Amino acid sequence: MSEQMQVQAVRVGLNGSPEVIDLGAGESAGAAIRAAIGCRWFDVVRLGPDLDMWVDDEGATLADARVNVTATMIARVHGAIWQPFCGVAVFAAHDGRGATVGLSEDVKDALLSGAILTGTAASR
Repeated sequence: MSEQMQVQAVRVGLNGSPEVIDLGAGESAGAAIRAAIGCRWFDVVRLGPDLDMWVDDEGATLADARVNVTATMIARVHGAIWQPFCGVAVFAAHDGRGATVGLSEDVKDALLSGAILTGTAASR
């Protein structure tokens, strides 16, 4: 019997390459997000009703901070135009109560294919 991912998210590295990860495999979604980003503190940027972007809360203050161009472009398409985002980003969703949940297949596929950069996946 193969194990299925429980909380599918998409990690976008500094090179812009997206990969599907499982936030539900460990002890908590928070620990999984910290491990995926490689940070101590993280924060969420709500990009829509079905898309959250998790980023390193200290990413922009690091001496070797690097802007994640892909994550910043995705955020801007969805209205987060006030700053560039540094470091690795993790995209997931939330339920109505704020708990982190997996992405819908449509949004996950849009992130993996780059279609989310057009903003069309935000209305799905």
